[in-house]
Amino acid sequence: MAKKYTHERRPLTEDEIEYFKELLLKRKKELWREVIETLEREAGEQYQDLIRTVKEEEDLALADIQEDTLLSLLEPKIRELEEIDQALLRIELGEYGRCVDCGKWLRLGRLEIMPWAARCRECQEKWEQLKAIE
Repeated sequence: MAKKYTHERRPLTEDEIEYFKELLLKRKKELWREVIETLEREAGEQYQDLIRTVKEEEDLALADIQEDTLLSLLEPKIRELEEIDQALLRIELGEYGRCVDCGKWLRLGRLEIMPWAARCRECQEKWEQLKAIE
C-alpha cells in the first residue's frame, strides 16, 4: 500500500480493506505460532518436571509463581489476538477504519502500523488515561 496518504482520514477502499485484512490474518497466524511455541517451550520444560515433583504446599506455591510467569509471557500476545479478532469483526460489519469512540476515520498511517487499532490517537489517549485511573 502506498504511504503517501498516511495522514489522510477517509473511508477505506475495498482493496485497502482487503490489504488490512490480510495483514491482520498474517499477524494472527504469527501470534498463534508464538503462543504455541511459548507454551511448548515453557510448559514443556518447567511444568512437566514440576507436575512430577509437586508434593508439598511450598511446591504448589512455586507452581503458582511459574504459572503466573507463563501467563505474563502470554498476556500481551493474547490481548493482541483479541484486538485482531475485534478488527476482523469490524471488517465483517463494515465498520473497520472508524474510531469506535468518536466515529472519525482512522489515519491510514495508524492502520499501517497497527491494523487492529480501534480508536483514533486522540480517543486512544483518553481511553488509556481512564484505564490508568481504574
